[in-house]
Amino acid sequence: MKHIGKFKVFTITFLIFAIAFSYNNNAYADIGPKDKLTVHVVNPPDELYYLDLLAQDTNTYNNFYNEGEREAFNQNMVKLLYSYENEGWRPALVEGTGGPMWGDLVGKYSGNDMIHTFEYVGVPDKYRIIIVTESGKVSVTDAYTRKSLQSSITYDYSNGRVTVPPVLLSYILQFLTTCIPTLIIEGIILVLFGFKIKENWKVFLIVNLVTQIGLTLTLGASLIHNGPVTVYFMQFPAEIGIIIIETFLYGKLLKGKSVRQRHIYGITANLLSWAVGFFLLSYQYQLLNLLS
Repeated sequence: MKHIGKFKVFTITFLIFAIAFSYNNNAYADIGPKDKLTVHVVNPPDELYYLDLLAQDTNTYNNFYNEGEREAFNQNMVKLLYSYENEGWRPALVEGTGGPMWGDLVGKYSGNDMIHTFEYVGVPDKYRIIIVTESGKVSVTDAYTRKSLQSSITYDYSNGRVTVPPVLLSYILQFLTTCIPTLIIEGIILVLFGFKIKENWKVFLIVNLVTQIGLTLTLGASLIHNGPVTVYFMQFPAEIGIIIIETFLYGKLLKGKSVRQRHIYGITANLLSWAVGFFLLSYQYQLLNLLS
């Protein structure tokens, strides 16, 4: 075990990294997750209603692609969607947005609730929810700001209560799903390099916790707010910085072996955990969406 060839470790590392890079490039070369807001309506009106997002930076971009689609809606109800126009809030789907957006004025049933989905690059960052009914009732929420690229909000129509999932949970999940695999992978490499766990576990744990917190506040935040495509581009400089920092610290603080071997361990362990993390990034994002 202590005589494991260093070149074998490097070879395995770069093979995994190459496979991960190829896989994710194929998956995201031309497309990536786009903006999405899902509105869950609890206790919806017992009559026909339209739900739209009110925004302050609307545009005349036509979000209805089929001819006559917009005109097919109840025009009296459409006019009610402009009830807050004098305050600078216009219906984003009906009025148009700065970029394309499609959505559901009429929701889809999910049990007893209704689901309205608004997606693509035109989804406004700051919005209000407006509901108008066929009988002429207008209900509108306070303003909210989307905290993540793909998020959700729950609106109880019976009492006007709004619930937004706390973004803190996404940060915690992102940290755990990055930190735990890193500790496992780099811990195994630590043993393979012949370092004694009893002498080095504190240094190993503290160094990784500090750097993982830093990654969560940078790459993790970008993953939550912008999606994985942006993170793929940010990973290289961020991970190079982590490799340099951890390799330096391991050279100074790890016990046993030569400084050169400590440095080789730091580089090898970080390259391997980076490669695995690169491969798992898209799956991590899918998991984060369950909380948003």
